[in-house]
Amino acid sequence: MKIAIIGGGASGIVTAYLLDKQGHQVTVFEREPMLGGHIRTLNQNVRPNQSDCGLVLENGVLEFPTTFHNFITLMTELEVELEPVNIGSTLFLKNGNCYLSKVAIDRNFTGIKKLLESWRMNLFYFRSASLLIAAKFWETINFRDRSVADTFQQPSLQHTWLKLFAMYSYSIPFSQIDDCPAELVIPTLRDDVFVDWVRIKGGVYSYIQKILDRFTGEILLGIEVAAIRRTETGVSITSVGFANAFAGDKTQEFDKVVFATPPDVVLKLLADPRPDEISRFTAWQGNHVQTLLHNDVAMYAPYKVKEGSEFDFFETDKQHGEWGYNARLNQLCGISSPIQYSLAFNLENSIAPARILHIQQHHTPLYTVPAFRHRSEIIATNGDYHTYHVGAYLGDGLHEGAITSAMRVAALIATETQVQNEEMVLAC
Repeated sequence: MKIAIIGGGASGIVTAYLLDKQGHQVTVFEREPMLGGHIRTLNQNVRPNQSDCGLVLENGVLEFPTTFHNFITLMTELEVELEPVNIGSTLFLKNGNCYLSKVAIDRNFTGIKKLLESWRMNLFYFRSASLLIAAKFWETINFRDRSVADTFQQPSLQHTWLKLFAMYSYSIPFSQIDDCPAELVIPTLRDDVFVDWVRIKGGVYSYIQKILDRFTGEILLGIEVAAIRRTETGVSITSVGFANAFAGDKTQEFDKVVFATPPDVVLKLLADPRPDEISRFTAWQGNHVQTLLHNDVAMYAPYKVKEGSEFDFFETDKQHGEWGYNARLNQLCGISSPIQYSLAFNLENSIAPARILHIQQHHTPLYTVPAFRHRSEIIATNGDYHTYHVGAYLGDGLHEGAITSAMRVAALIATETQVQNEEMVLAC
């Protein structure tokens, strides 16, 4: 069959790879001039846009917990090398206080000072013990139609700490985390925070390249999809070419279409949305944010800390409850350099413009309870109107969700193809 994939991010490329292995004729439409979606690896699929830098550094997806079983299975199949990475996080409060991780304590202090900071850290963890124990039983609770605010009703630094991990995971401003669906956030906090983590040796985009080395289908870069129409027999896709592609409008016919886009984009592309599709996708909104790759360490000076953790959270506006994070890339990317490189979110006012190497824009789903109510419906109706949907938002909102959704759709299409072949044999 001829199958179109709309979107060249992780879920789209993995879906294309799996369908290509099944023998289908696959075409990927990607609006950007490069593949990767939220995978942005400097000097692989993106180039620095603010200052020269020849290192391979991550500007999007960084690392992966070992609980990402489908992702690790795929990496094994692709012969991608994974390496363990040490993870720690420190909280830097606006009032000058900080709660250092063991990683940061070991890097910054010795003797009595190290003992004192270790005592403060252990006290913080002791006060968090009841919350960590409760997390083990979260799977027995029904969180449907509940927000994070409904779950963490009593304000505390321990609750803030967990919500900061959600902010990092979903790149949603901290002030909006309370509105996120608990049934998305809680499993992530329960399953992924307190486990071992790994990184991809050579950069995250290298696994996309491994797929491309095996892929036999067609990839169209710099293509704007203008309209998608479905008929009883198939799908028509009208697109407009940009640089290095065809010029003018072009309409192509396919048997099926797979949306590998943020959910708020679906209705913009469908020229003939059905009422049930309108109902499922109307509530979804886009979350448009940016990250800064930089080499500025001045934000640590007020706290008298020279070396931070891998993930450091900074309180930026106490009155409005805003935070940002700084991910230190030397360790996370396996870089040996006297210069400390970092990836920052919501810390624009703390970084000197001259220290910025790359600015990356991101378009992710804005997770809300009303939108998330329709997730199971989208999954259950895959295949209706020759249309399928993949993406992290149909799983845990992270890379595992993207890979899992791709595997789900590929398995569904394989089953449908087998049934069709059996029916043709019986008809003969």
